[in-house]
Amino acid sequence: MVGAMETRRLSGNIFSRDKNFLKSIFYPQFESELIEKNYKLNYLTNIYPSNHRLLVFILISHSLFYLFEIFYLKLEINSLKLIYLSLLCSTICLNLLSLLIINRIRNIILSNIISLLCLCPLIIITCLYPMECHIYFLIVLIYTISNLFLPLSVLISILVTILVLKLQTCLILLLIINIIGIYLNRLLESTIRSAYNQLYAIVRNSLLSEHTLISKMIDSLMPRKYAEVIMEDFDVFRERLQNINASSNQREDDLQMTVFRPLHIERMENVSILFADIVGFTQMSSNKSASQLVSLLSDLYGRFDDLCVQMSCEKIATLGDCYYCVSGCPEPRQDHGKACLLMGLAMINAIEEFDQDNNEQVDMRVGVHSGSVNCGIVGTKKFKFDIFSNDVTLANKMESTGKPGYVHITESTYLLVKSDEFQFEQGPSYKLTTNLEIKTYFIGKRRLSHRITRKPPQMTLATAAAFAVASGVSLSVPLNDTNYISNQSTLANVSSPLLEEVEQARRATISEDDLPVCLTNNKKNVENLTDLKIETEEKQLNIPLNFLTLKYKDSKLEKSFSRKILRYELLIIEILLSILSFLLLFIYLPKQTLLSIIMITFILIQLILALIIIRYYKKLTNNLILINLFQYFYLLSPLVLLLIIPKDYLITTPSFILFVSTYLTLFSSINHLIKILLSFLSILIYVLIIFFNNHIEILILIKIISCLLISLIVNYGINRQIELSRRYEYNVINKSSEQRNEIEKERERADWLLRNILPEHVIEPLRLLGGSYSRNHPCVAVLFASLINFHVMYEEQYEGGKFYARILNEFYGDIEELFVDPRFSNIEKIKTIGATFMAASGLQTDSNDENSIKSVCDLIEFALAFQETMHQFNQALLNFAFEIRMGLNFGPVTAGVIGTTKLFYDIWGDTVNVASRMDSTGEKGKIQVPEYVALALKDKYQFELRGEIDVKGKSRMTTYFLKANSNK
Repeated sequence: MVGAMETRRLSGNIFSRDKNFLKSIFYPQFESELIEKNYKLNYLTNIYPSNHRLLVFILISHSLFYLFEIFYLKLEINSLKLIYLSLLCSTICLNLLSLLIINRIRNIILSNIISLLCLCPLIIITCLYPMECHIYFLIVLIYTISNLFLPLSVLISILVTILVLKLQTCLILLLIINIIGIYLNRLLESTIRSAYNQLYAIVRNSLLSEHTLISKMIDSLMPRKYAEVIMEDFDVFRERLQNINASSNQREDDLQMTVFRPLHIERMENVSILFADIVGFTQMSSNKSASQLVSLLSDLYGRFDDLCVQMSCEKIATLGDCYYCVSGCPEPRQDHGKACLLMGLAMINAIEEFDQDNNEQVDMRVGVHSGSVNCGIVGTKKFKFDIFSNDVTLANKMESTGKPGYVHITESTYLLVKSDEFQFEQGPSYKLTTNLEIKTYFIGKRRLSHRITRKPPQMTLATAAAFAVASGVSLSVPLNDTNYISNQSTLANVSSPLLEEVEQARRATISEDDLPVCLTNNKKNVENLTDLKIETEEKQLNIPLNFLTLKYKDSKLEKSFSRKILRYELLIIEILLSILSFLLLFIYLPKQTLLSIIMITFILIQLILALIIIRYYKKLTNNLILINLFQYFYLLSPLVLLLIIPKDYLITTPSFILFVSTYLTLFSSINHLIKILLSFLSILIYVLIIFFNNHIEILILIKIISCLLISLIVNYGINRQIELSRRYEYNVINKSSEQRNEIEKERERADWLLRNILPEHVIEPLRLLGGSYSRNHPCVAVLFASLINFHVMYEEQYEGGKFYARILNEFYGDIEELFVDPRFSNIEKIKTIGATFMAASGLQTDSNDENSIKSVCDLIEFALAFQETMHQFNQALLNFAFEIRMGLNFGPVTAGVIGTTKLFYDIWGDTVNVASRMDSTGEKGKIQVPEYVALALKDKYQFELRGEIDVKGKSRMTTYFLKANSNK
C-alpha cells in the first residue's frame, strides 16, 4: 500500500500544475520540460506512425470508394468531376508518400503539417462538394486519428463549418460531432499521457529505487558474488522461523528440522589473509566517551575501508580493535600476496596520519599469510561474509606475534613477493601445531612524502542506505523531497549527504559521464538518467497483441483487462454526452407524436439510469454485466429513433452516418469489435428498411451504402485507436502494480538485511541521528562461547573443509533459533568469530541503574539454553561431540555502528575484554565468571571457586564457575 500511495503521489507531481484551466485543456503539458520532450519523442516514435497509418488507410479507402462510385456508376465526366477525381487521386498519392517519412519525423509540428497535408484534398472536396458524409468524416478524423493539436483541430472544424453553412440542416449534427470529437481528442491524449506518466514513474522509481538501497545493504554484508543466492534464502529463513513459532507449544524434539539450512561456502585457493591490531587501543579508549570512541574508530576504520577498495582487498570484519581482510577472495587475483602486503604497509602509514589528525598515539601490528580459505556465509542471524581455515588462524598468529610498525609475513607470502622491491628482515621461526617450523619475515613501514588517506565523510554509502531503510524512505519517493521524510528538522543535516551518496551510486551504475554534483540540481540529474533507460522500459512494456482482436497474448492479463470498468468520471461524462446528443438529435429529427413520446420516454429512462449510476456506482462495479447493459442502452438508444422513421431517408441518413462514425465511439470500455459488429448490423438493418420502405433507386442506395461503409471504416479506426491506447495504459499500470509488489518484497528484504546488520534497538536512533550511532551502557552482560574441539573435527583434506562448515552452520542456526524464544528477546548476537559465538544482554535499555542484574540473569539463562542446544545437536553427530567453553562478564560497555563500505555494530570496553579472557582461560563444559559477577549473583545462582588465574592485561584474577542446575 505504501508503494502504491507513493507512486500515485509521484505521478501527480509529473503532471502540469498550471493554474490556467483552459490552457491545460487545449494545450496540456507535463510540468518538466524534459519529460514533455521525452513524451513527444516517444509519441513520434511509437504512437504517431501507427495512428498515421490508420489515417492513411481510412483516407485511401474513402478515395477508392468514391473512385469506384464514379466509374462503376459511369457518371458523366465534366470539369468539376475532373477536379474531384484529381483530388481523390492526390489523396491517395499524398498519403502513400507520407508513409515513407513518418518513421523519421522527430518534430511534433512537422507531424501536424504532414497530417494536415494528407487531409487537405478531403478538406477541399468537402468545401467544393459539401456532401454531409464528407463533412462528418473530415471533422471526426481531424479530432481523432489525424493527431492534430486540439486548438488546430477546433480551428479547422470551425472553418469547415463556416464554409458549408449552406447545408443548414447539418448544423445541429455538426454541433454533436464537434462535442463528441473534442471529447475523443481529450480522451485519447489524456490516456496516452497517463500511460506515459506511469511509464516515467516506473523508470524514475527504478533509478531511485529500493534496489539502490538494498544493494548498499548487501554490500555492507557480503561481496556482490553472494548477493543473489543469499537473497533467495530470505523466504527459506522466514518460513523456518514461522514454523518454529507455530510449533512453539510442541515438544522441543519436534522443533528439529529435517532440512538443512542454505549454505553458501566455497573453497578458495591462492589467497592472502591480513590481520591488523591497534597497539595502544586500550589506553586510547580509557578516557573517551562513547561518541568520541566510535567517532575515532569510524575515522580509522573508514580509512582502512578506503584502502581496501584501493588495494583490491575484501574487508571481512572488525573484532574490537582488530581489522582483517583478504585478497584473492572471493574473486581470484594473481597478485594477492602483493595486494595484501601493500594493504598492510598502507595501514601503518594510515594510522600515522590518523595520529596526526586526532592527536593520538596508537600504532599498527599487521600479520599476513598466504594459503587457502573457506569463504561464504555462516549463520542465519547477524550473518556476514566470513573466511575460516587453518591458514586464517596462522595469519592471526602472525599478527599477534608481530611488532608495531611492521608487517609480519610467513614464508609462503614471502615466496610470492620476494621479487618485488620490499625490504625484508628475518623474523623468528613459528612452530605449527604439527611441530613443523616455518620462517617468518618483517617488512618495515614506508616513508612517504604524501598523504594516502583522508577523514571519511559522516554519511557514507553504507550508512546512507541503512539510514534510508531505517527512515522508511520508499522506492517511489525522490530522496530530495523532504516532504516525504519525517522529522525534517532533525534530518536537515543529513539529507544532502544521503542524496550525494545515492547520487554517487546511481552515477556509478548508470552513466560514466560527468554529472553535476550540486544537489540542488538533483532532480534534473535524475531526469537525465531517466532518459537513458526510458527506451529500454518501453520495449519491455510492448507486450504482443493480436493484430485483429487487440487481445493480449497473455491470457491472465487479458482476463484482468476484460474485467476493467470505465473510470467513474469518464463514465459519467460519456453518459452526459449521450443524453446531450440524444436531445440534439430529437431537435434535428422531424416532430411526430409517436417519436416525441418515445424520445421523452428514452430521455427519462436515461436520466434515471444516470442518477442510479451516480448514486450506486461502487456497488455496480461488482456487477460487470449490469454496467455493460447500461452502456449498451445508452449506446443504442439513438438507433431506435433512426429506425422508427426510415421513410425519410434524406433526413435520417446523415444522422445515421453520424451515429455509426462518431456516436458509436463512446463508451470506450466496450470492445471495439463488438462496436464494429453493432455498427455492421445497424447498417444492414437500416439499408434493408430504407430499401423496402422507400423503393429508392439502386444508384442512390449504392451512394448511401458507400457512405455507410466508409462510416464503418472510420468507426473501426477510431475505436481501434481508443482501445489500443486503453490497453497500452492498462499494460503500463499493470507493470507498475507488479513493480509495487516487488517494491514491497524489496522493502521486506531491506528490513531483513538491516536487522542482520544492526540490532532492532539501534535502528530508530540511527534514523533520528542521521546515520550515526554510539552509546555508553552502564550495565551490559557479555558472553563468549567457543567450540573448543571444532579444530579437531575440522579437516581440510575432505572437501576442503566445506562439510564441516555445514555442520558449524547448522549448529549456529540451532543456537540462533533460541532468539525466537521470548525469554531471550533482549539478547543480541554480536558476531561469530570462527568457532566462537559472542552475545550480549542489556544493550536495549538506557537504564542508569548499575545494580540491575536482570540482563545478566537473562544471559546466563541463554548460556544454559546454549549448552542444552549443543547437547541436543551432539545427538545427531556420529562419533563426535562438540565441547563448549564459556566466559561471561558484565559491566559498562561502549556500543556503536562503524564502517564506510561495510557497517558493523560492535561493543568495546574492558567488560568485553574480560569476558573474552573468561572464555579463553576457561574449562570445557563450564561457564567462567570474574569474582564480582559471582558475588553479584550469589542470591540467584550457585558458583564454585576456581581460584586465581593469569589473565592477559589483568595479571591475576579470582574466577568462579557457574554450577550446573544452580538456579535458586
